[in-house]
Order: sequence, then C-alpha cells, then structure tokens
Amino acid sequence: MAVVYIAGMGVSLFFLLKKKIGKKSAIIIMAGSVIALFLYITGALGQQKETLEEIERSEKAGKEKTVSLEAEVGEEKKTIQIQILPQEYTDQELLALSEQLWKEVEEKIPGENKSLDKVTESLYFPEEVDGYPFLLRWHTDAPSLLSAEGQIGEDIPREGSIVEIRLQIVKTGSDFKAERTFFANLYPSEREDAFWKRLEKSLIGLEKNSRMSQRYILPDHFEGHTIIFRNKKEEKSYLIFLLAVGASIAVRAGEKREEENGKKRRLQEMELEYADMIARMAMLIGAGMTISGAFKKIAGDYGKRRQERKKPLYEELLITSREMDSGISEGKAYQNLGNRCHLSCLMRFTALLAQYHKSGSFGLKL
Repeated sequence: MAVVYIAGMGVSLFFLLKKKIGKKSAIIIMAGSVIALFLYITGALGQQKETLEEIERSEKAGKEKTVSLEAEVGEEKKTIQIQILPQEYTDQELLALSEQLWKEVEEKIPGENKSLDKVTESLYFPEEVDGYPFLLRWHTDAPSLLSAEGQIGEDIPREGSIVEIRLQIVKTGSDFKAERTFFANLYPSEREDAFWKRLEKSLIGLEKNSRMSQRYILPDHFEGHTIIFRNKKEEKSYLIFLLAVGASIAVRAGEKREEENGKKRRLQEMELEYADMIARMAMLIGAGMTISGAFKKIAGDYGKRRQERKKPLYEELLITSREMDSGISEGKAYQNLGNRCHLSCLMRFTALLAQYHKSGSFGLKL
C-alpha cells in the first residue's frame, strides 16, 4: 500500500506542476496520500512492537468474538482468524437427536476432501455441533497419522494408509453413549501450506479445549518451530487515500460544471448584446462610416466605460479592434472573432464583414 500512496503523491505533484487538473483536486490527493502513508507507517511500526501471549475471553453471558492473529515463524508470517467463544454453561441433552446428529456430521467429516477414499487434507472432527446438546469424542488407531482433532501427520507413506476412526457421542450428565466406526484412506498432503493449516487447526483445537478457562493461552512452539503471535490490526490507511481521490474527483467535476455553466451564461449574455451591437453598427455604417471604422468606434466607446461592467461580446470586439491595430488583417481579425465566440449568429456576421471589408460597406445588409 505504501507504494500506492507514494505514487498518489507523485501524480498529484506532477499535475500541480503541469496544471493538468485543478489545483484543488491535486492538493486533496496530495494531502490524502500523505496522511494515508503516515498512518500506514505508524501502524506498521506499532504492530512490530506488540506481541500477544493471551486473549481475554468473554464472560459466560457474553458473546463470541473473532480475533485476527498474525503468526510469525522465523522469517515467515501468516494471518489466522480464531473464533473465541465465551465460557459455557452445561446444557441438558436430548437423546432423540443422536441419529440426526450423526447423519449431519457424516456429510461434513471429509472436510476439503471429496471423500474418505482419498484423504490428503485434515478431516472435520468437531467436538460439538451447534443445535445439538452432545459432545463428540474422536479416536483413531494411528494418532501419528491422524490425530483426534482430524489433523494429518507428516509420516503418511506415499502408497497411503488406512486408519480406523471411532466416534463417541456422549451426553454430559448422563450415561448415554453412541458409537460409530469408519475408515479413511490417508495420503500425504499435496498442498504447500500444510504446516499453516495444521497450526490453524491446532489453535482451534486449543481454543475449544480451553473454553472453561477465562483466558486462551497461545502456544509458543509448534512442531519444533518457535511461534510469535501479534494482534493483526486492520489496515485502514487506504480509506483516507480513497476518500482523498473521491473528493478530488468531486471537486474537479464541480469545477467542470461551473466552467460549463459559465460558458452557457457567457453565450446567453452575448446573444442579448448581439442585437444592440448590430443596431449600432447599422447606424454608424448608415452615417457613412466604413466597416472597420464603425467596428473600432463601437469597441472604442466600450473600452472607455468598461470599468462599469464587463460585457462578454464587447470584450471580444475590443480584442478584435486591438488585433487590427497591431497589424492583423481586417478579414483575419473578423475570422478570429467568430472562432472565439462560437455563437452562430455572430459567426455569420463576422463572415459577412470579412466578405465586404475590401469593398467598404457597399451592398452590406445587416
């Protein structure tokens, strides 16, 4: 994420220097990128300092919570989410649900495996199932290959091994027991992240076994490796960056709308001023003035009083008059006027002026 924030700062600086977009938008992106980068760096530094050894469990009447952990083994890190349930009360169990429970568990036992005929991933060995008042006790005849938690060992032969699994369904506080026996054909795991899956399953098993305790103690070793746990803090600096980008886009869109509205208002004012300009032009030409003379007269009169209120059409006339004074040909100056204004009636008028300026006003009809 840091690279994205730095890139955002660079892009906004580029646009500020090149003036490709409004300054407000570029400044917003720059500020958002700086704040997001600061939060990202401070969050990363803070997380490096904190280590976690235990997690506080909710009271019996509390709610379960999900804890996001970052496990560190040597140079490797892995994010693991663990659900920490509250302390439990002992519930009364109903014997009639045992058969229904078995049918439900039987479908889930393979876990990520397609069936028990070829098992390469850990099996689903729950200690209890939501909605059922039973405890499930799992036993295998080869704990080194398949543990009572459903975890696959590392010493499974390539040709596979058949393991007997025995499930006991018991009701706490009573003598009720039901037992099922079935078999699984184990093969070595085909996934590279098998270690992390075994660690995650072990943490889940430890959590379940410690539910009568107020605290969930995290292990410091697993399969001969030293483990360091840290609280995984949710990275939110990107939200500042996204908000800055969104605000920048909104500001730029507002500027564009204002520009378009300004252009529309300008054209509307020019249309209103056009009739007055034509009337004055006709009057001066009728009094014997040349086209250029009448044009400069109108522009000059406006220039003397323009401090009162600027009129967009007459501003353009003043620019055209100055172009002719600077040496630009009369016909070219009229053409430039039409191109700048983008007003259809004025474009026809300037084309007419350009046509007749060589012969004076003879034949000119306004």
